[in-house]
Amino acid sequence: MAKHSNRQKFRRLFHDFTALVVVFLLQLCIFGPLSARGNCPDQGPRLSAQEYCRLYAAEAQRQMQRYGIPASITLAQGMFESGYGSSYIAVKGNNHFGIKAYRGWSGPVVRCDDDKSNEPFCKFKTVLEGFEHHSKFLHDNSRYAPLFKLSPTDYVGWAKGLQKCGYATNPKYPELLCDIIKRYSLHQYDTKKGGSTVGKTPATALGNRGHKLYTTTGRRGLKFVRTLKNDDLATIGREFGIKERQLRKWNDLPKKYRLREGEIIYLQAKRSKADKQYPTHLVKGGESLQSISQQYGVTVHSLIRRNKLTTANVRPGQILKLR
Repeated sequence: MAKHSNRQKFRRLFHDFTALVVVFLLQLCIFGPLSARGNCPDQGPRLSAQEYCRLYAAEAQRQMQRYGIPASITLAQGMFESGYGSSYIAVKGNNHFGIKAYRGWSGPVVRCDDDKSNEPFCKFKTVLEGFEHHSKFLHDNSRYAPLFKLSPTDYVGWAKGLQKCGYATNPKYPELLCDIIKRYSLHQYDTKKGGSTVGKTPATALGNRGHKLYTTTGRRGLKFVRTLKNDDLATIGREFGIKERQLRKWNDLPKKYRLREGEIIYLQAKRSKADKQYPTHLVKGGESLQSISQQYGVTVHSLIRRNKLTTANVRPGQILKLR
């Protein structure tokens, strides 16, 4: 009987111990990741101001033309709010402006600590979609209506107005934005003669779809357009008198690829190497050889050959030779 009683006690203790281990592991699995998401450590490499402008200056100028928001303000806010593209919500959610998922937002979210713990932030399909949402957020919100009475070149007025209208609670927010704008001469992008590192826009749009024709900077500029909502290669081809098959070849796109709004589509063959000022590229999360080739106007084939790649896959942190 004593042996039987001891055996029962042992089984009970073993059962209790196993239950404690299971509870501990469940807490580790459930609450550990939530805590990590809440703390929101930076997830990507911090871009230089020059690289940030190379990637997004043309989009900031496009937003200025469409909504009247100074390109310098858009760029400075994007740099500051996203940690120059390195923050958790910038990498995981393509959200460079710290826009929270409130006021009727029904899309996906990423969570991060801010004013409160584990707050939801808007998650966008692309960074360009985030830029568009930021512009609409300001333009369509009556709180910011006074800002649109200012000149698009009055970045000081806009910086002060954003803080006054409640965009940021930090009283030094205007100074921080103006410091970034002055330090990197971002005000150059507020004028038609501004030094966009991506391309320039003609005075008029071309074709019945209204695509604007851009030309990349550099000694041998390449002509390209940015896709509109619900665009396809056939529509762009008819507009500019180019066969769909040719556009797909020039842009290294598979047959069933669906275009997203804001993508670059070249209207001529890309080069075998990038301009001299872009010798290499640091791969970031979410990038592919095709997207990198579009950034620099370089063919995917030349990137594979130049970097001696055995597959078309790239990984974050990898350095690619562009020339």
